[in-house]
Amino acid sequence: MKSVLNILQQQFGQIKIEEIRFFNDPYDPERAHDLRVSIRTLRALCKFLKHQIPAASFSVIDQNLSAAAQIFGPLREMDVLIEKIDQYAYKHPVANPSYQHLFQVFYQQRQQQLETILTPVVRKKLDTALLQVKQLIDQLHFETIADWQKLITRKMKQRQKKITKAFQQLDLTDYPHVHQIRKRAKTLRYSATYFADFLTKAAQKTQLQAEKIQNACGVITDAHVNFNLLNEFAKKFPDKNDQQLLLKIAQEQQQLYLPKA
Repeated sequence: MKSVLNILQQQFGQIKIEEIRFFNDPYDPERAHDLRVSIRTLRALCKFLKHQIPAASFSVIDQNLSAAAQIFGPLREMDVLIEKIDQYAYKHPVANPSYQHLFQVFYQQRQQQLETILTPVVRKKLDTALLQVKQLIDQLHFETIADWQKLITRKMKQRQKKITKAFQQLDLTDYPHVHQIRKRAKTLRYSATYFADFLTKAAQKTQLQAEKIQNACGVITDAHVNFNLLNEFAKKFPDKNDQQLLLKIAQEQQQLYLPKA
């Protein structure tokens, strides 16, 4: 069985692999997505172990992983918007020159976001953040924890109980709260996945339950973000046909989280 430290180090190694894949082919949207997810996964694992990691070390690790993931945030948002417009265009196959124009503009916007990431300044920012994370993780010692299975299983059960109750009482129109529940579910899901060897069989169901909550909240939060971004972009287009098309796509996103009449 891998140690907890081995799991953290292995996940950092996965980040470096995804980093190489991204910079080899930054034009593939999946590369940015996979790199961002790998960073967020390590951050979630560290959050789960927050009370087992020295406070000063945890703070620096968390801040640097957050900063690293945020580098790719605008690019990921652009990729999601392009995907949503593509889905809408496929669903509504009518001859409309605005479709082609929107794709042209959004791909140009994506290229601009990408060029920012590829600058030496931003690349150095990423390398510096990840180096600090690696140095601090390599310095961690968990020898004082006698029974990891007991500790991790107990933490999983406690968090699962709390998040399940919070989700059952959740107002899906309350975006900030939905977003927080989604983040908590993501942390629980990643932890249950990567620390599975330390869990009892009963606790291993946590991963599936956390994923269901994460996905349910994800549909709502993604729709909120897409609705706002599409409306903001619509204001920037001088052509009314382009504006109307963006607003129609935005309205479709809004229907995903508005309470049903």
